[in-house]
Amino acid sequence: MMTVVVSRADALTPPIAGAVASPVPVPAPFPAGSTIRILSGYSPSGGSSLHADTDACCKANDYYALDLVYDDLPNSGLGEPIVAPFAGEVVRAGWATSGWANYGQRVILRHDLGDGHVYHTLYAHMNAIDPAVVEGGMVAAGQVLGELGQSCQGALSCGSFSTPHLHWAMHRDSTVGGSGTGGSYGGNAVVPEPLSGYEDLVAGMILEIGDPVCGDGVCNGAEDSVSCPGDCPTCPTIPPAGRTIEETDLCFVRSGSPQYWYDANVGSAGALLWTHAVDAAQADDSGRWNLVFEQAGSALVEAYVEPGFAGSEQARYVVQHAGGSTDVVVDQSSASGWTELGTFDFTAGGEQWVRLDDNTGEPYSQMRVLVFDALRVMPLGGGTEDTGGTTSTSTSGGGEDTGLDDTLGPATLGGDELGSEGSGPATSGYLTGFGSPADGDTGCACRAGTRGSGGVGSGWWLLGVVLLRLRRRRGR
Repeated sequence: MMTVVVSRADALTPPIAGAVASPVPVPAPFPAGSTIRILSGYSPSGGSSLHADTDACCKANDYYALDLVYDDLPNSGLGEPIVAPFAGEVVRAGWATSGWANYGQRVILRHDLGDGHVYHTLYAHMNAIDPAVVEGGMVAAGQVLGELGQSCQGALSCGSFSTPHLHWAMHRDSTVGGSGTGGSYGGNAVVPEPLSGYEDLVAGMILEIGDPVCGDGVCNGAEDSVSCPGDCPTCPTIPPAGRTIEETDLCFVRSGSPQYWYDANVGSAGALLWTHAVDAAQADDSGRWNLVFEQAGSALVEAYVEPGFAGSEQARYVVQHAGGSTDVVVDQSSASGWTELGTFDFTAGGEQWVRLDDNTGEPYSQMRVLVFDALRVMPLGGGTEDTGGTTSTSTSGGGEDTGLDDTLGPATLGGDELGSEGSGPATSGYLTGFGSPADGDTGCACRAGTRGSGGVGSGWWLLGVVLLRLRRRRGR
């Protein structure tokens, strides 16, 4: 094969109909200092017939996928590291099965790139997946995901292709699910440019993945939140004084089918997210407030519910804490403002959260609105003991641990995933105007409005929590 030595292009590759441009520069999924070659480029004529489709409803839109290899290493870099270009949530990690089996061992990450859309990146044919990469967990930009490989159809070598490589694609507003272990399909193909500074990518190009530059807006290589906080913003910690986590915060991650998420200009800090509750076996849409504590201890956790807006009577908040996992069921339809979820023990650091799924058990036909808004966390300096993960479910705290994991998988119909809410959400009359799909929209994705950053408003509620602590101590 002839090698094309790249020169920096003057213009990005323009997306064809149905595809979209990346909203941010894209770091290549390889460590800094690597020399990478594009084995197969864009479109079916770019070297792989599987690089096809831009906005098909029921298949992977991989028109702008790339097959990448290490150019200067034996066997195309078999066993060499693959890294995450962006921070994100691990949606799939393991062997792909059924209609997706040709991907072999693969990882799918979900990202929020700041434009109101949900992005997925796909890493296929891996030789191995790093043990730290687990479904439902988070990865940092530049974190090793696993090894470049040749896997497919349940084996580490594949008769479908002879050269080990990374099949890598980026999708916007896709759905993860479908047959078997599921894949990323629907939505839009994304042009991943500039890719580590390179544009107009074609097969044969050589990409020199240089050292990261702090201040370029891209978190890659050895950059992290300490060495380059501007490029690598992270979920802020919860100090001893406590803080409020808005749904616009870096600590809040929403996941699932983008077409079923809506926003409204009411709630804490004047904004909230909502979806319809469903009675599916698995969650379709889900929100998670990640909790990273500066110090270990007990903390009071409260969720904000806009008075008169929500309709779900059995919103189940899952609190992951030092003692395990506790379910707290809240009647959002009757809640008003800050609603106590309970007091729990937390360890210092992360791997703790509050999660709310849309599968409350209420039929979609009832059109019950489920609200995702601010979470307020107030460390109490110890004192109130956590009830653990085996207490009875109530509207104000406690609940038995159901063993829920972070795997999302909407319902399927005829082998093709439609999402647990069918062809699209209807909006009840009293909610008209609160972020419903715009008239004339032909796609399935809603346009998310821009929301403000919100504030803690610490004065009055800090005083209230102090009084609450005094009352609890006197009541012992």
